[in-house]
Amino acid sequence: MRDDHLIQRRHFIRTTSAVGAIGVLNGLGLMTGLAGAAAAGAVSKSTANDRVLRQLDAIAREFPTAAKEEAQFLGMLVRLSRAKRVLEIGTAYGYTTIWLGLALAETGGKLTTIEIAPERAEVAKQHVAAAGLSKYVNFRLGDAHAILPALGGSFDIAYLDADKGGNEDYFNKLFPKKLPPGGLLVAHNAVLLAEKMKDYLERVRQHPEFDTLIISATPDDGLALSYRARGRD
Repeated sequence: MRDDHLIQRRHFIRTTSAVGAIGVLNGLGLMTGLAGAAAAGAVSKSTANDRVLRQLDAIAREFPTAAKEEAQFLGMLVRLSRAKRVLEIGTAYGYTTIWLGLALAETGGKLTTIEIAPERAEVAKQHVAAAGLSKYVNFRLGDAHAILPALGGSFDIAYLDADKGGNEDYFNKLFPKKLPPGGLLVAHNAVLLAEKMKDYLERVRQHPEFDTLIISATPDDGLALSYRARGRD
């Protein structure tokens, strides 16, 4: 009975958490263009053909990646917010990069992704090219702490998935100019590695310009979503 209850609970978390997150974000004023985004779905055959979906499954089996539900949720955030400029810190092997690229192919945007390890970056480039998404992704090789200050413009969404202890420095380099009002910060491993992210999580939770919540798309971990509200001085 206890095992059955645990399975049911995990199924409930897995199927309801993303829906709940979208509702909360809508309440924060993040979501725009919902009618067009609702038709898109998490992933549809019009945006990702069978070959790409099979490739994603193969990457997930062979390389350490974010959970599929988390990557899908990131893509949904891009679609719902109609984001055009997205930043990913921590490309790894390109799994979430592809999900973000698929979403940006719909919004007409572009992803800048930064990876410090040359071997991972090269594998990620091959994966993205095989998915036919290279024109939507700008790869930057090196230490994101050094690269961020030199990046021009601002971002609608910034996804942090590199050194967890460095998240506060990434925040300092993104805010305020590179993440304008209406922008969204998303930090991976906000449950599993919360202790390593303690300073960052305290910073965004207490910051007067940000609304922050933790969303679990899987039973084991979570994403910290920090929305920079509009109209706050």
